Amino acid sequence: MEVVIMRSKFTKQQKFDMVMECRNSGLSDYMWCKKHDIQSSTFYSWVKQLKRDGANVPERTYAEDYHLDSKPDIVKLEIVDELPAEKPQVVQQLPSNNCAIEITIGQASIKVFNDVNPKLLSQVMTCLGGCL
Repeated sequence: MEVVIMRSKFTKQQKFDMVMECRNSGLSDYMWCKKHDIQSSTFYSWVKQLKRDGANVPERTYAEDYHLDSKPDIVKLEIVDELPAEKPQVVQQLPSNNCAIEITIGQASIKVFNDVNPKLLSQVMTCLGGCL
């Protein structure tokens, strides 16, 4: 049986320098590790080892102190209120005498039947609340 000893590809000084760079970057440890392709578990074992060896390692930054130097993944969308060119076709015409509730807004009509899914009805009513 052969025993293989894995050696770190970074010296203790390189680990210390990277930990200090991370902690002074303004990024969370996770974001800094992701940006530098380092496993966060590896990073935290470096921090633990450095502290055990007596190095003065700053504590990590918490969420309210983060300063991201990249833009967030938010895209502004402009919603344009347009009527469709063609009137939508009705796939199935249900008899109107079986509906429990009929809601009419302008030319749109919503018929609610007794066997409606309660979650669906709740979602529809929530959407209508924003239109009224």
